[in-house]
Amino acid sequence: MATAAFLNSLKKGQILRAVVEDISSSTGVLLNFHGDLLRISNFSGQQISKGQSVTLQVTSVDPLRFQVFDSRSSRFERVV
Repeated sequence: MATAAFLNSLKKGQILRAVVEDISSSTGVLLNFHGDLLRISNFSGQQISKGQSVTLQVTSVDPLRFQVFDSRSSRFERVV
């Protein structure tokens, strides 16, 4: 699972890349952030498949939330 060092390094607005390791349900996704595994819920409506590389933006650190990058758009949400 994700190390404390990885979780503590996350900053609001940060852009990350991860690989989908597993899909446990219609919304449950296990991501690999260069060795740190983290299970997230995908409520974006985007189809995500095992082995796919995804780009995410940290929208909140407490509680931890991500926005999955929409591949049809070249813009991220502005997070201040």
